[in-house]
Parts: sequence; C-alpha cells; structure tokens
Amino acid sequence: KNGHTLNIVSLHTWPQVYGFGLTDKQERKASAAVREGDKFRRTEIEYVCSHTIGSVPGAEKQLWMMMGDFNSRSRRDNRVYNYPDDDTRLLVHDYIAEHTPYVDVIAEKHPGEFHTTTHGQSRIDFVYCTQPLCERITRAEVIADDFTEPVRDPGKLSNFYHPSDHRPILVDFDMK
Repeated sequence: KNGHTLNIVSLHTWPQVYGFGLTDKQERKASAAVREGDKFRRTEIEYVCSHTIGSVPGAEKQLWMMMGDFNSRSRRDNRVYNYPDDDTRLLVHDYIAEHTPYVDVIAEKHPGEFHTTTHGQSRIDFVYCTQPLCERITRAEVIADDFTEPVRDPGKLSNFYHPSDHRPILVDFDMK
C-alpha cells in the first residue's frame, strides 16, 4: 500500500489440551493431565515466528501483522485468570513477547481492560502488529453485540455455536 509492503501471518494453533498426533485414549488423557497441548502450541508459534518475522532482518521496522486463534492465554490477561507464573497456558504469548517485536493490539489500545473473544471469559484470539503498523491503527476492538454473541446449538447436538464460538476482532489502519 502506497509503496509499503504489509506482511500478514494468519494462524490457528493446535486446539486440544492433549498433544498432537495421539490416538490412544489413555495417551491423550495422560497428555492432557500435563497440558502437552500448551507445549505443542509453544513449538508451533516458535516455528511460525522463526519462519516469518524472525527470518527477516530489520522486521521490527517493517509493517507486520500476525493474527488468529492462538488457543492460549496471555500473561497480560492473567489478572483475570490468576494462573501460576509457570502455567503452560502462558507459553505461547510469553514466546511472542520475549522473541518478537510484535505488540498485542487489543491490550495496547485498551490498557487495563479485558475483552473476551469467546463465549466464556477467555481471550484466545489475537492481533499482533509491529510498532510501525501499530502506530497506524485508528480503531481496534473485539466486536461484542447481539449478532456476535455465541449461541450454542439449541438441540445441543454438538459444540457448534451460531454464528461462531469466537468474536471477531476489528482493526482499522490509516495506510496513507
């Protein structure tokens, strides 16, 4: 846009509490008990970051965005969750904070506030930007209204929610 390249990374990390690839019910149960899914997501985010923004010299000065369903919690929201400091549910966003130039857009634009992105009280969907792109944001919000309120399938035949089990995140940029 106007001579600037906008790099966009969209992702959806492993959604289960147990580790990837386990088929045996007992293995999955044991894996879930030690939250292997959190550790797998941490490996996924390291791979994604090292093969995208981490592979580009000077990326912190460029326009980068990473967004999606991370299926993990952020330490920035831990005042809501009250997890122990070493909780594995915080691994993914700890990696991003420690190893990338990304800024958590919703947390940055709404300091001290908590905006759930699911039908419950959790924020697992995120938009991250580098500072040069973050400076171009004119609006950033989780859309919570009658339409985006997740409603469970009335027949309770499945875990299906209408219109989704996640709320959308809207971010507007001034790309002049």
